[in-house]
Amino acid sequence: MAHTSVLDTKLTQHFGLLDADGDGQFSRHDLLGLADRLGLAFAAEPAKVARLRDAYADLWDSYMQAMDSDGNGALDREEYRTGVRRAATDDPQGFADRVSEMVEAWMSICDTDNDGIITLAEFTTMYTQTLGIDAADITKAFQHLDVDGDGTLSRNEIRRAAEEFYTSDDPQARGNWLFGPLELKHA
Repeated sequence: MAHTSVLDTKLTQHFGLLDADGDGQFSRHDLLGLADRLGLAFAAEPAKVARLRDAYADLWDSYMQAMDSDGNGALDREEYRTGVRRAATDDPQGFADRVSEMVEAWMSICDTDNDGIITLAEFTTMYTQTLGIDAADITKAFQHLDVDGDGTLSRNEIRRAAEEFYTSDDPQARGNWLFGPLELKHA
């Protein structure tokens, strides 16, 4: 029995979150809709939502569109997993830069008091209201991502977690918790 890699498990679970309607496809429209849902959850300023939509559109146009191997305008689970792995390997700095811009854009929405950090309440709102992740799972995730143990997440903690989430096969990487606990299984 083969073991599914940690990275494949993360990307598979992440795809399931992105595929909000459960149709097995994830499109540019779905990605931009995520920015809109986040904006609604926080009653964010339109300019902040537009910044996140732009970051998502850039990510789609730069990487995800090319992942669509069958040309149907959407990604299935395998196209997403294969494509993210390839993007992170073929253009590590460009991929990291786009992830970093995404982090900055969504932090500007979620950081409601503009103090440069994300609280547990902000983190919980973000994930429960936009991706439907259970609040208890988000609390556990937050604790794992809070590297310095100060009860908040800094931009650097989130950026590092995001980079680890999309690139690391280390089963102990803190970034594995970015979207809640992983369900590691044997294939």
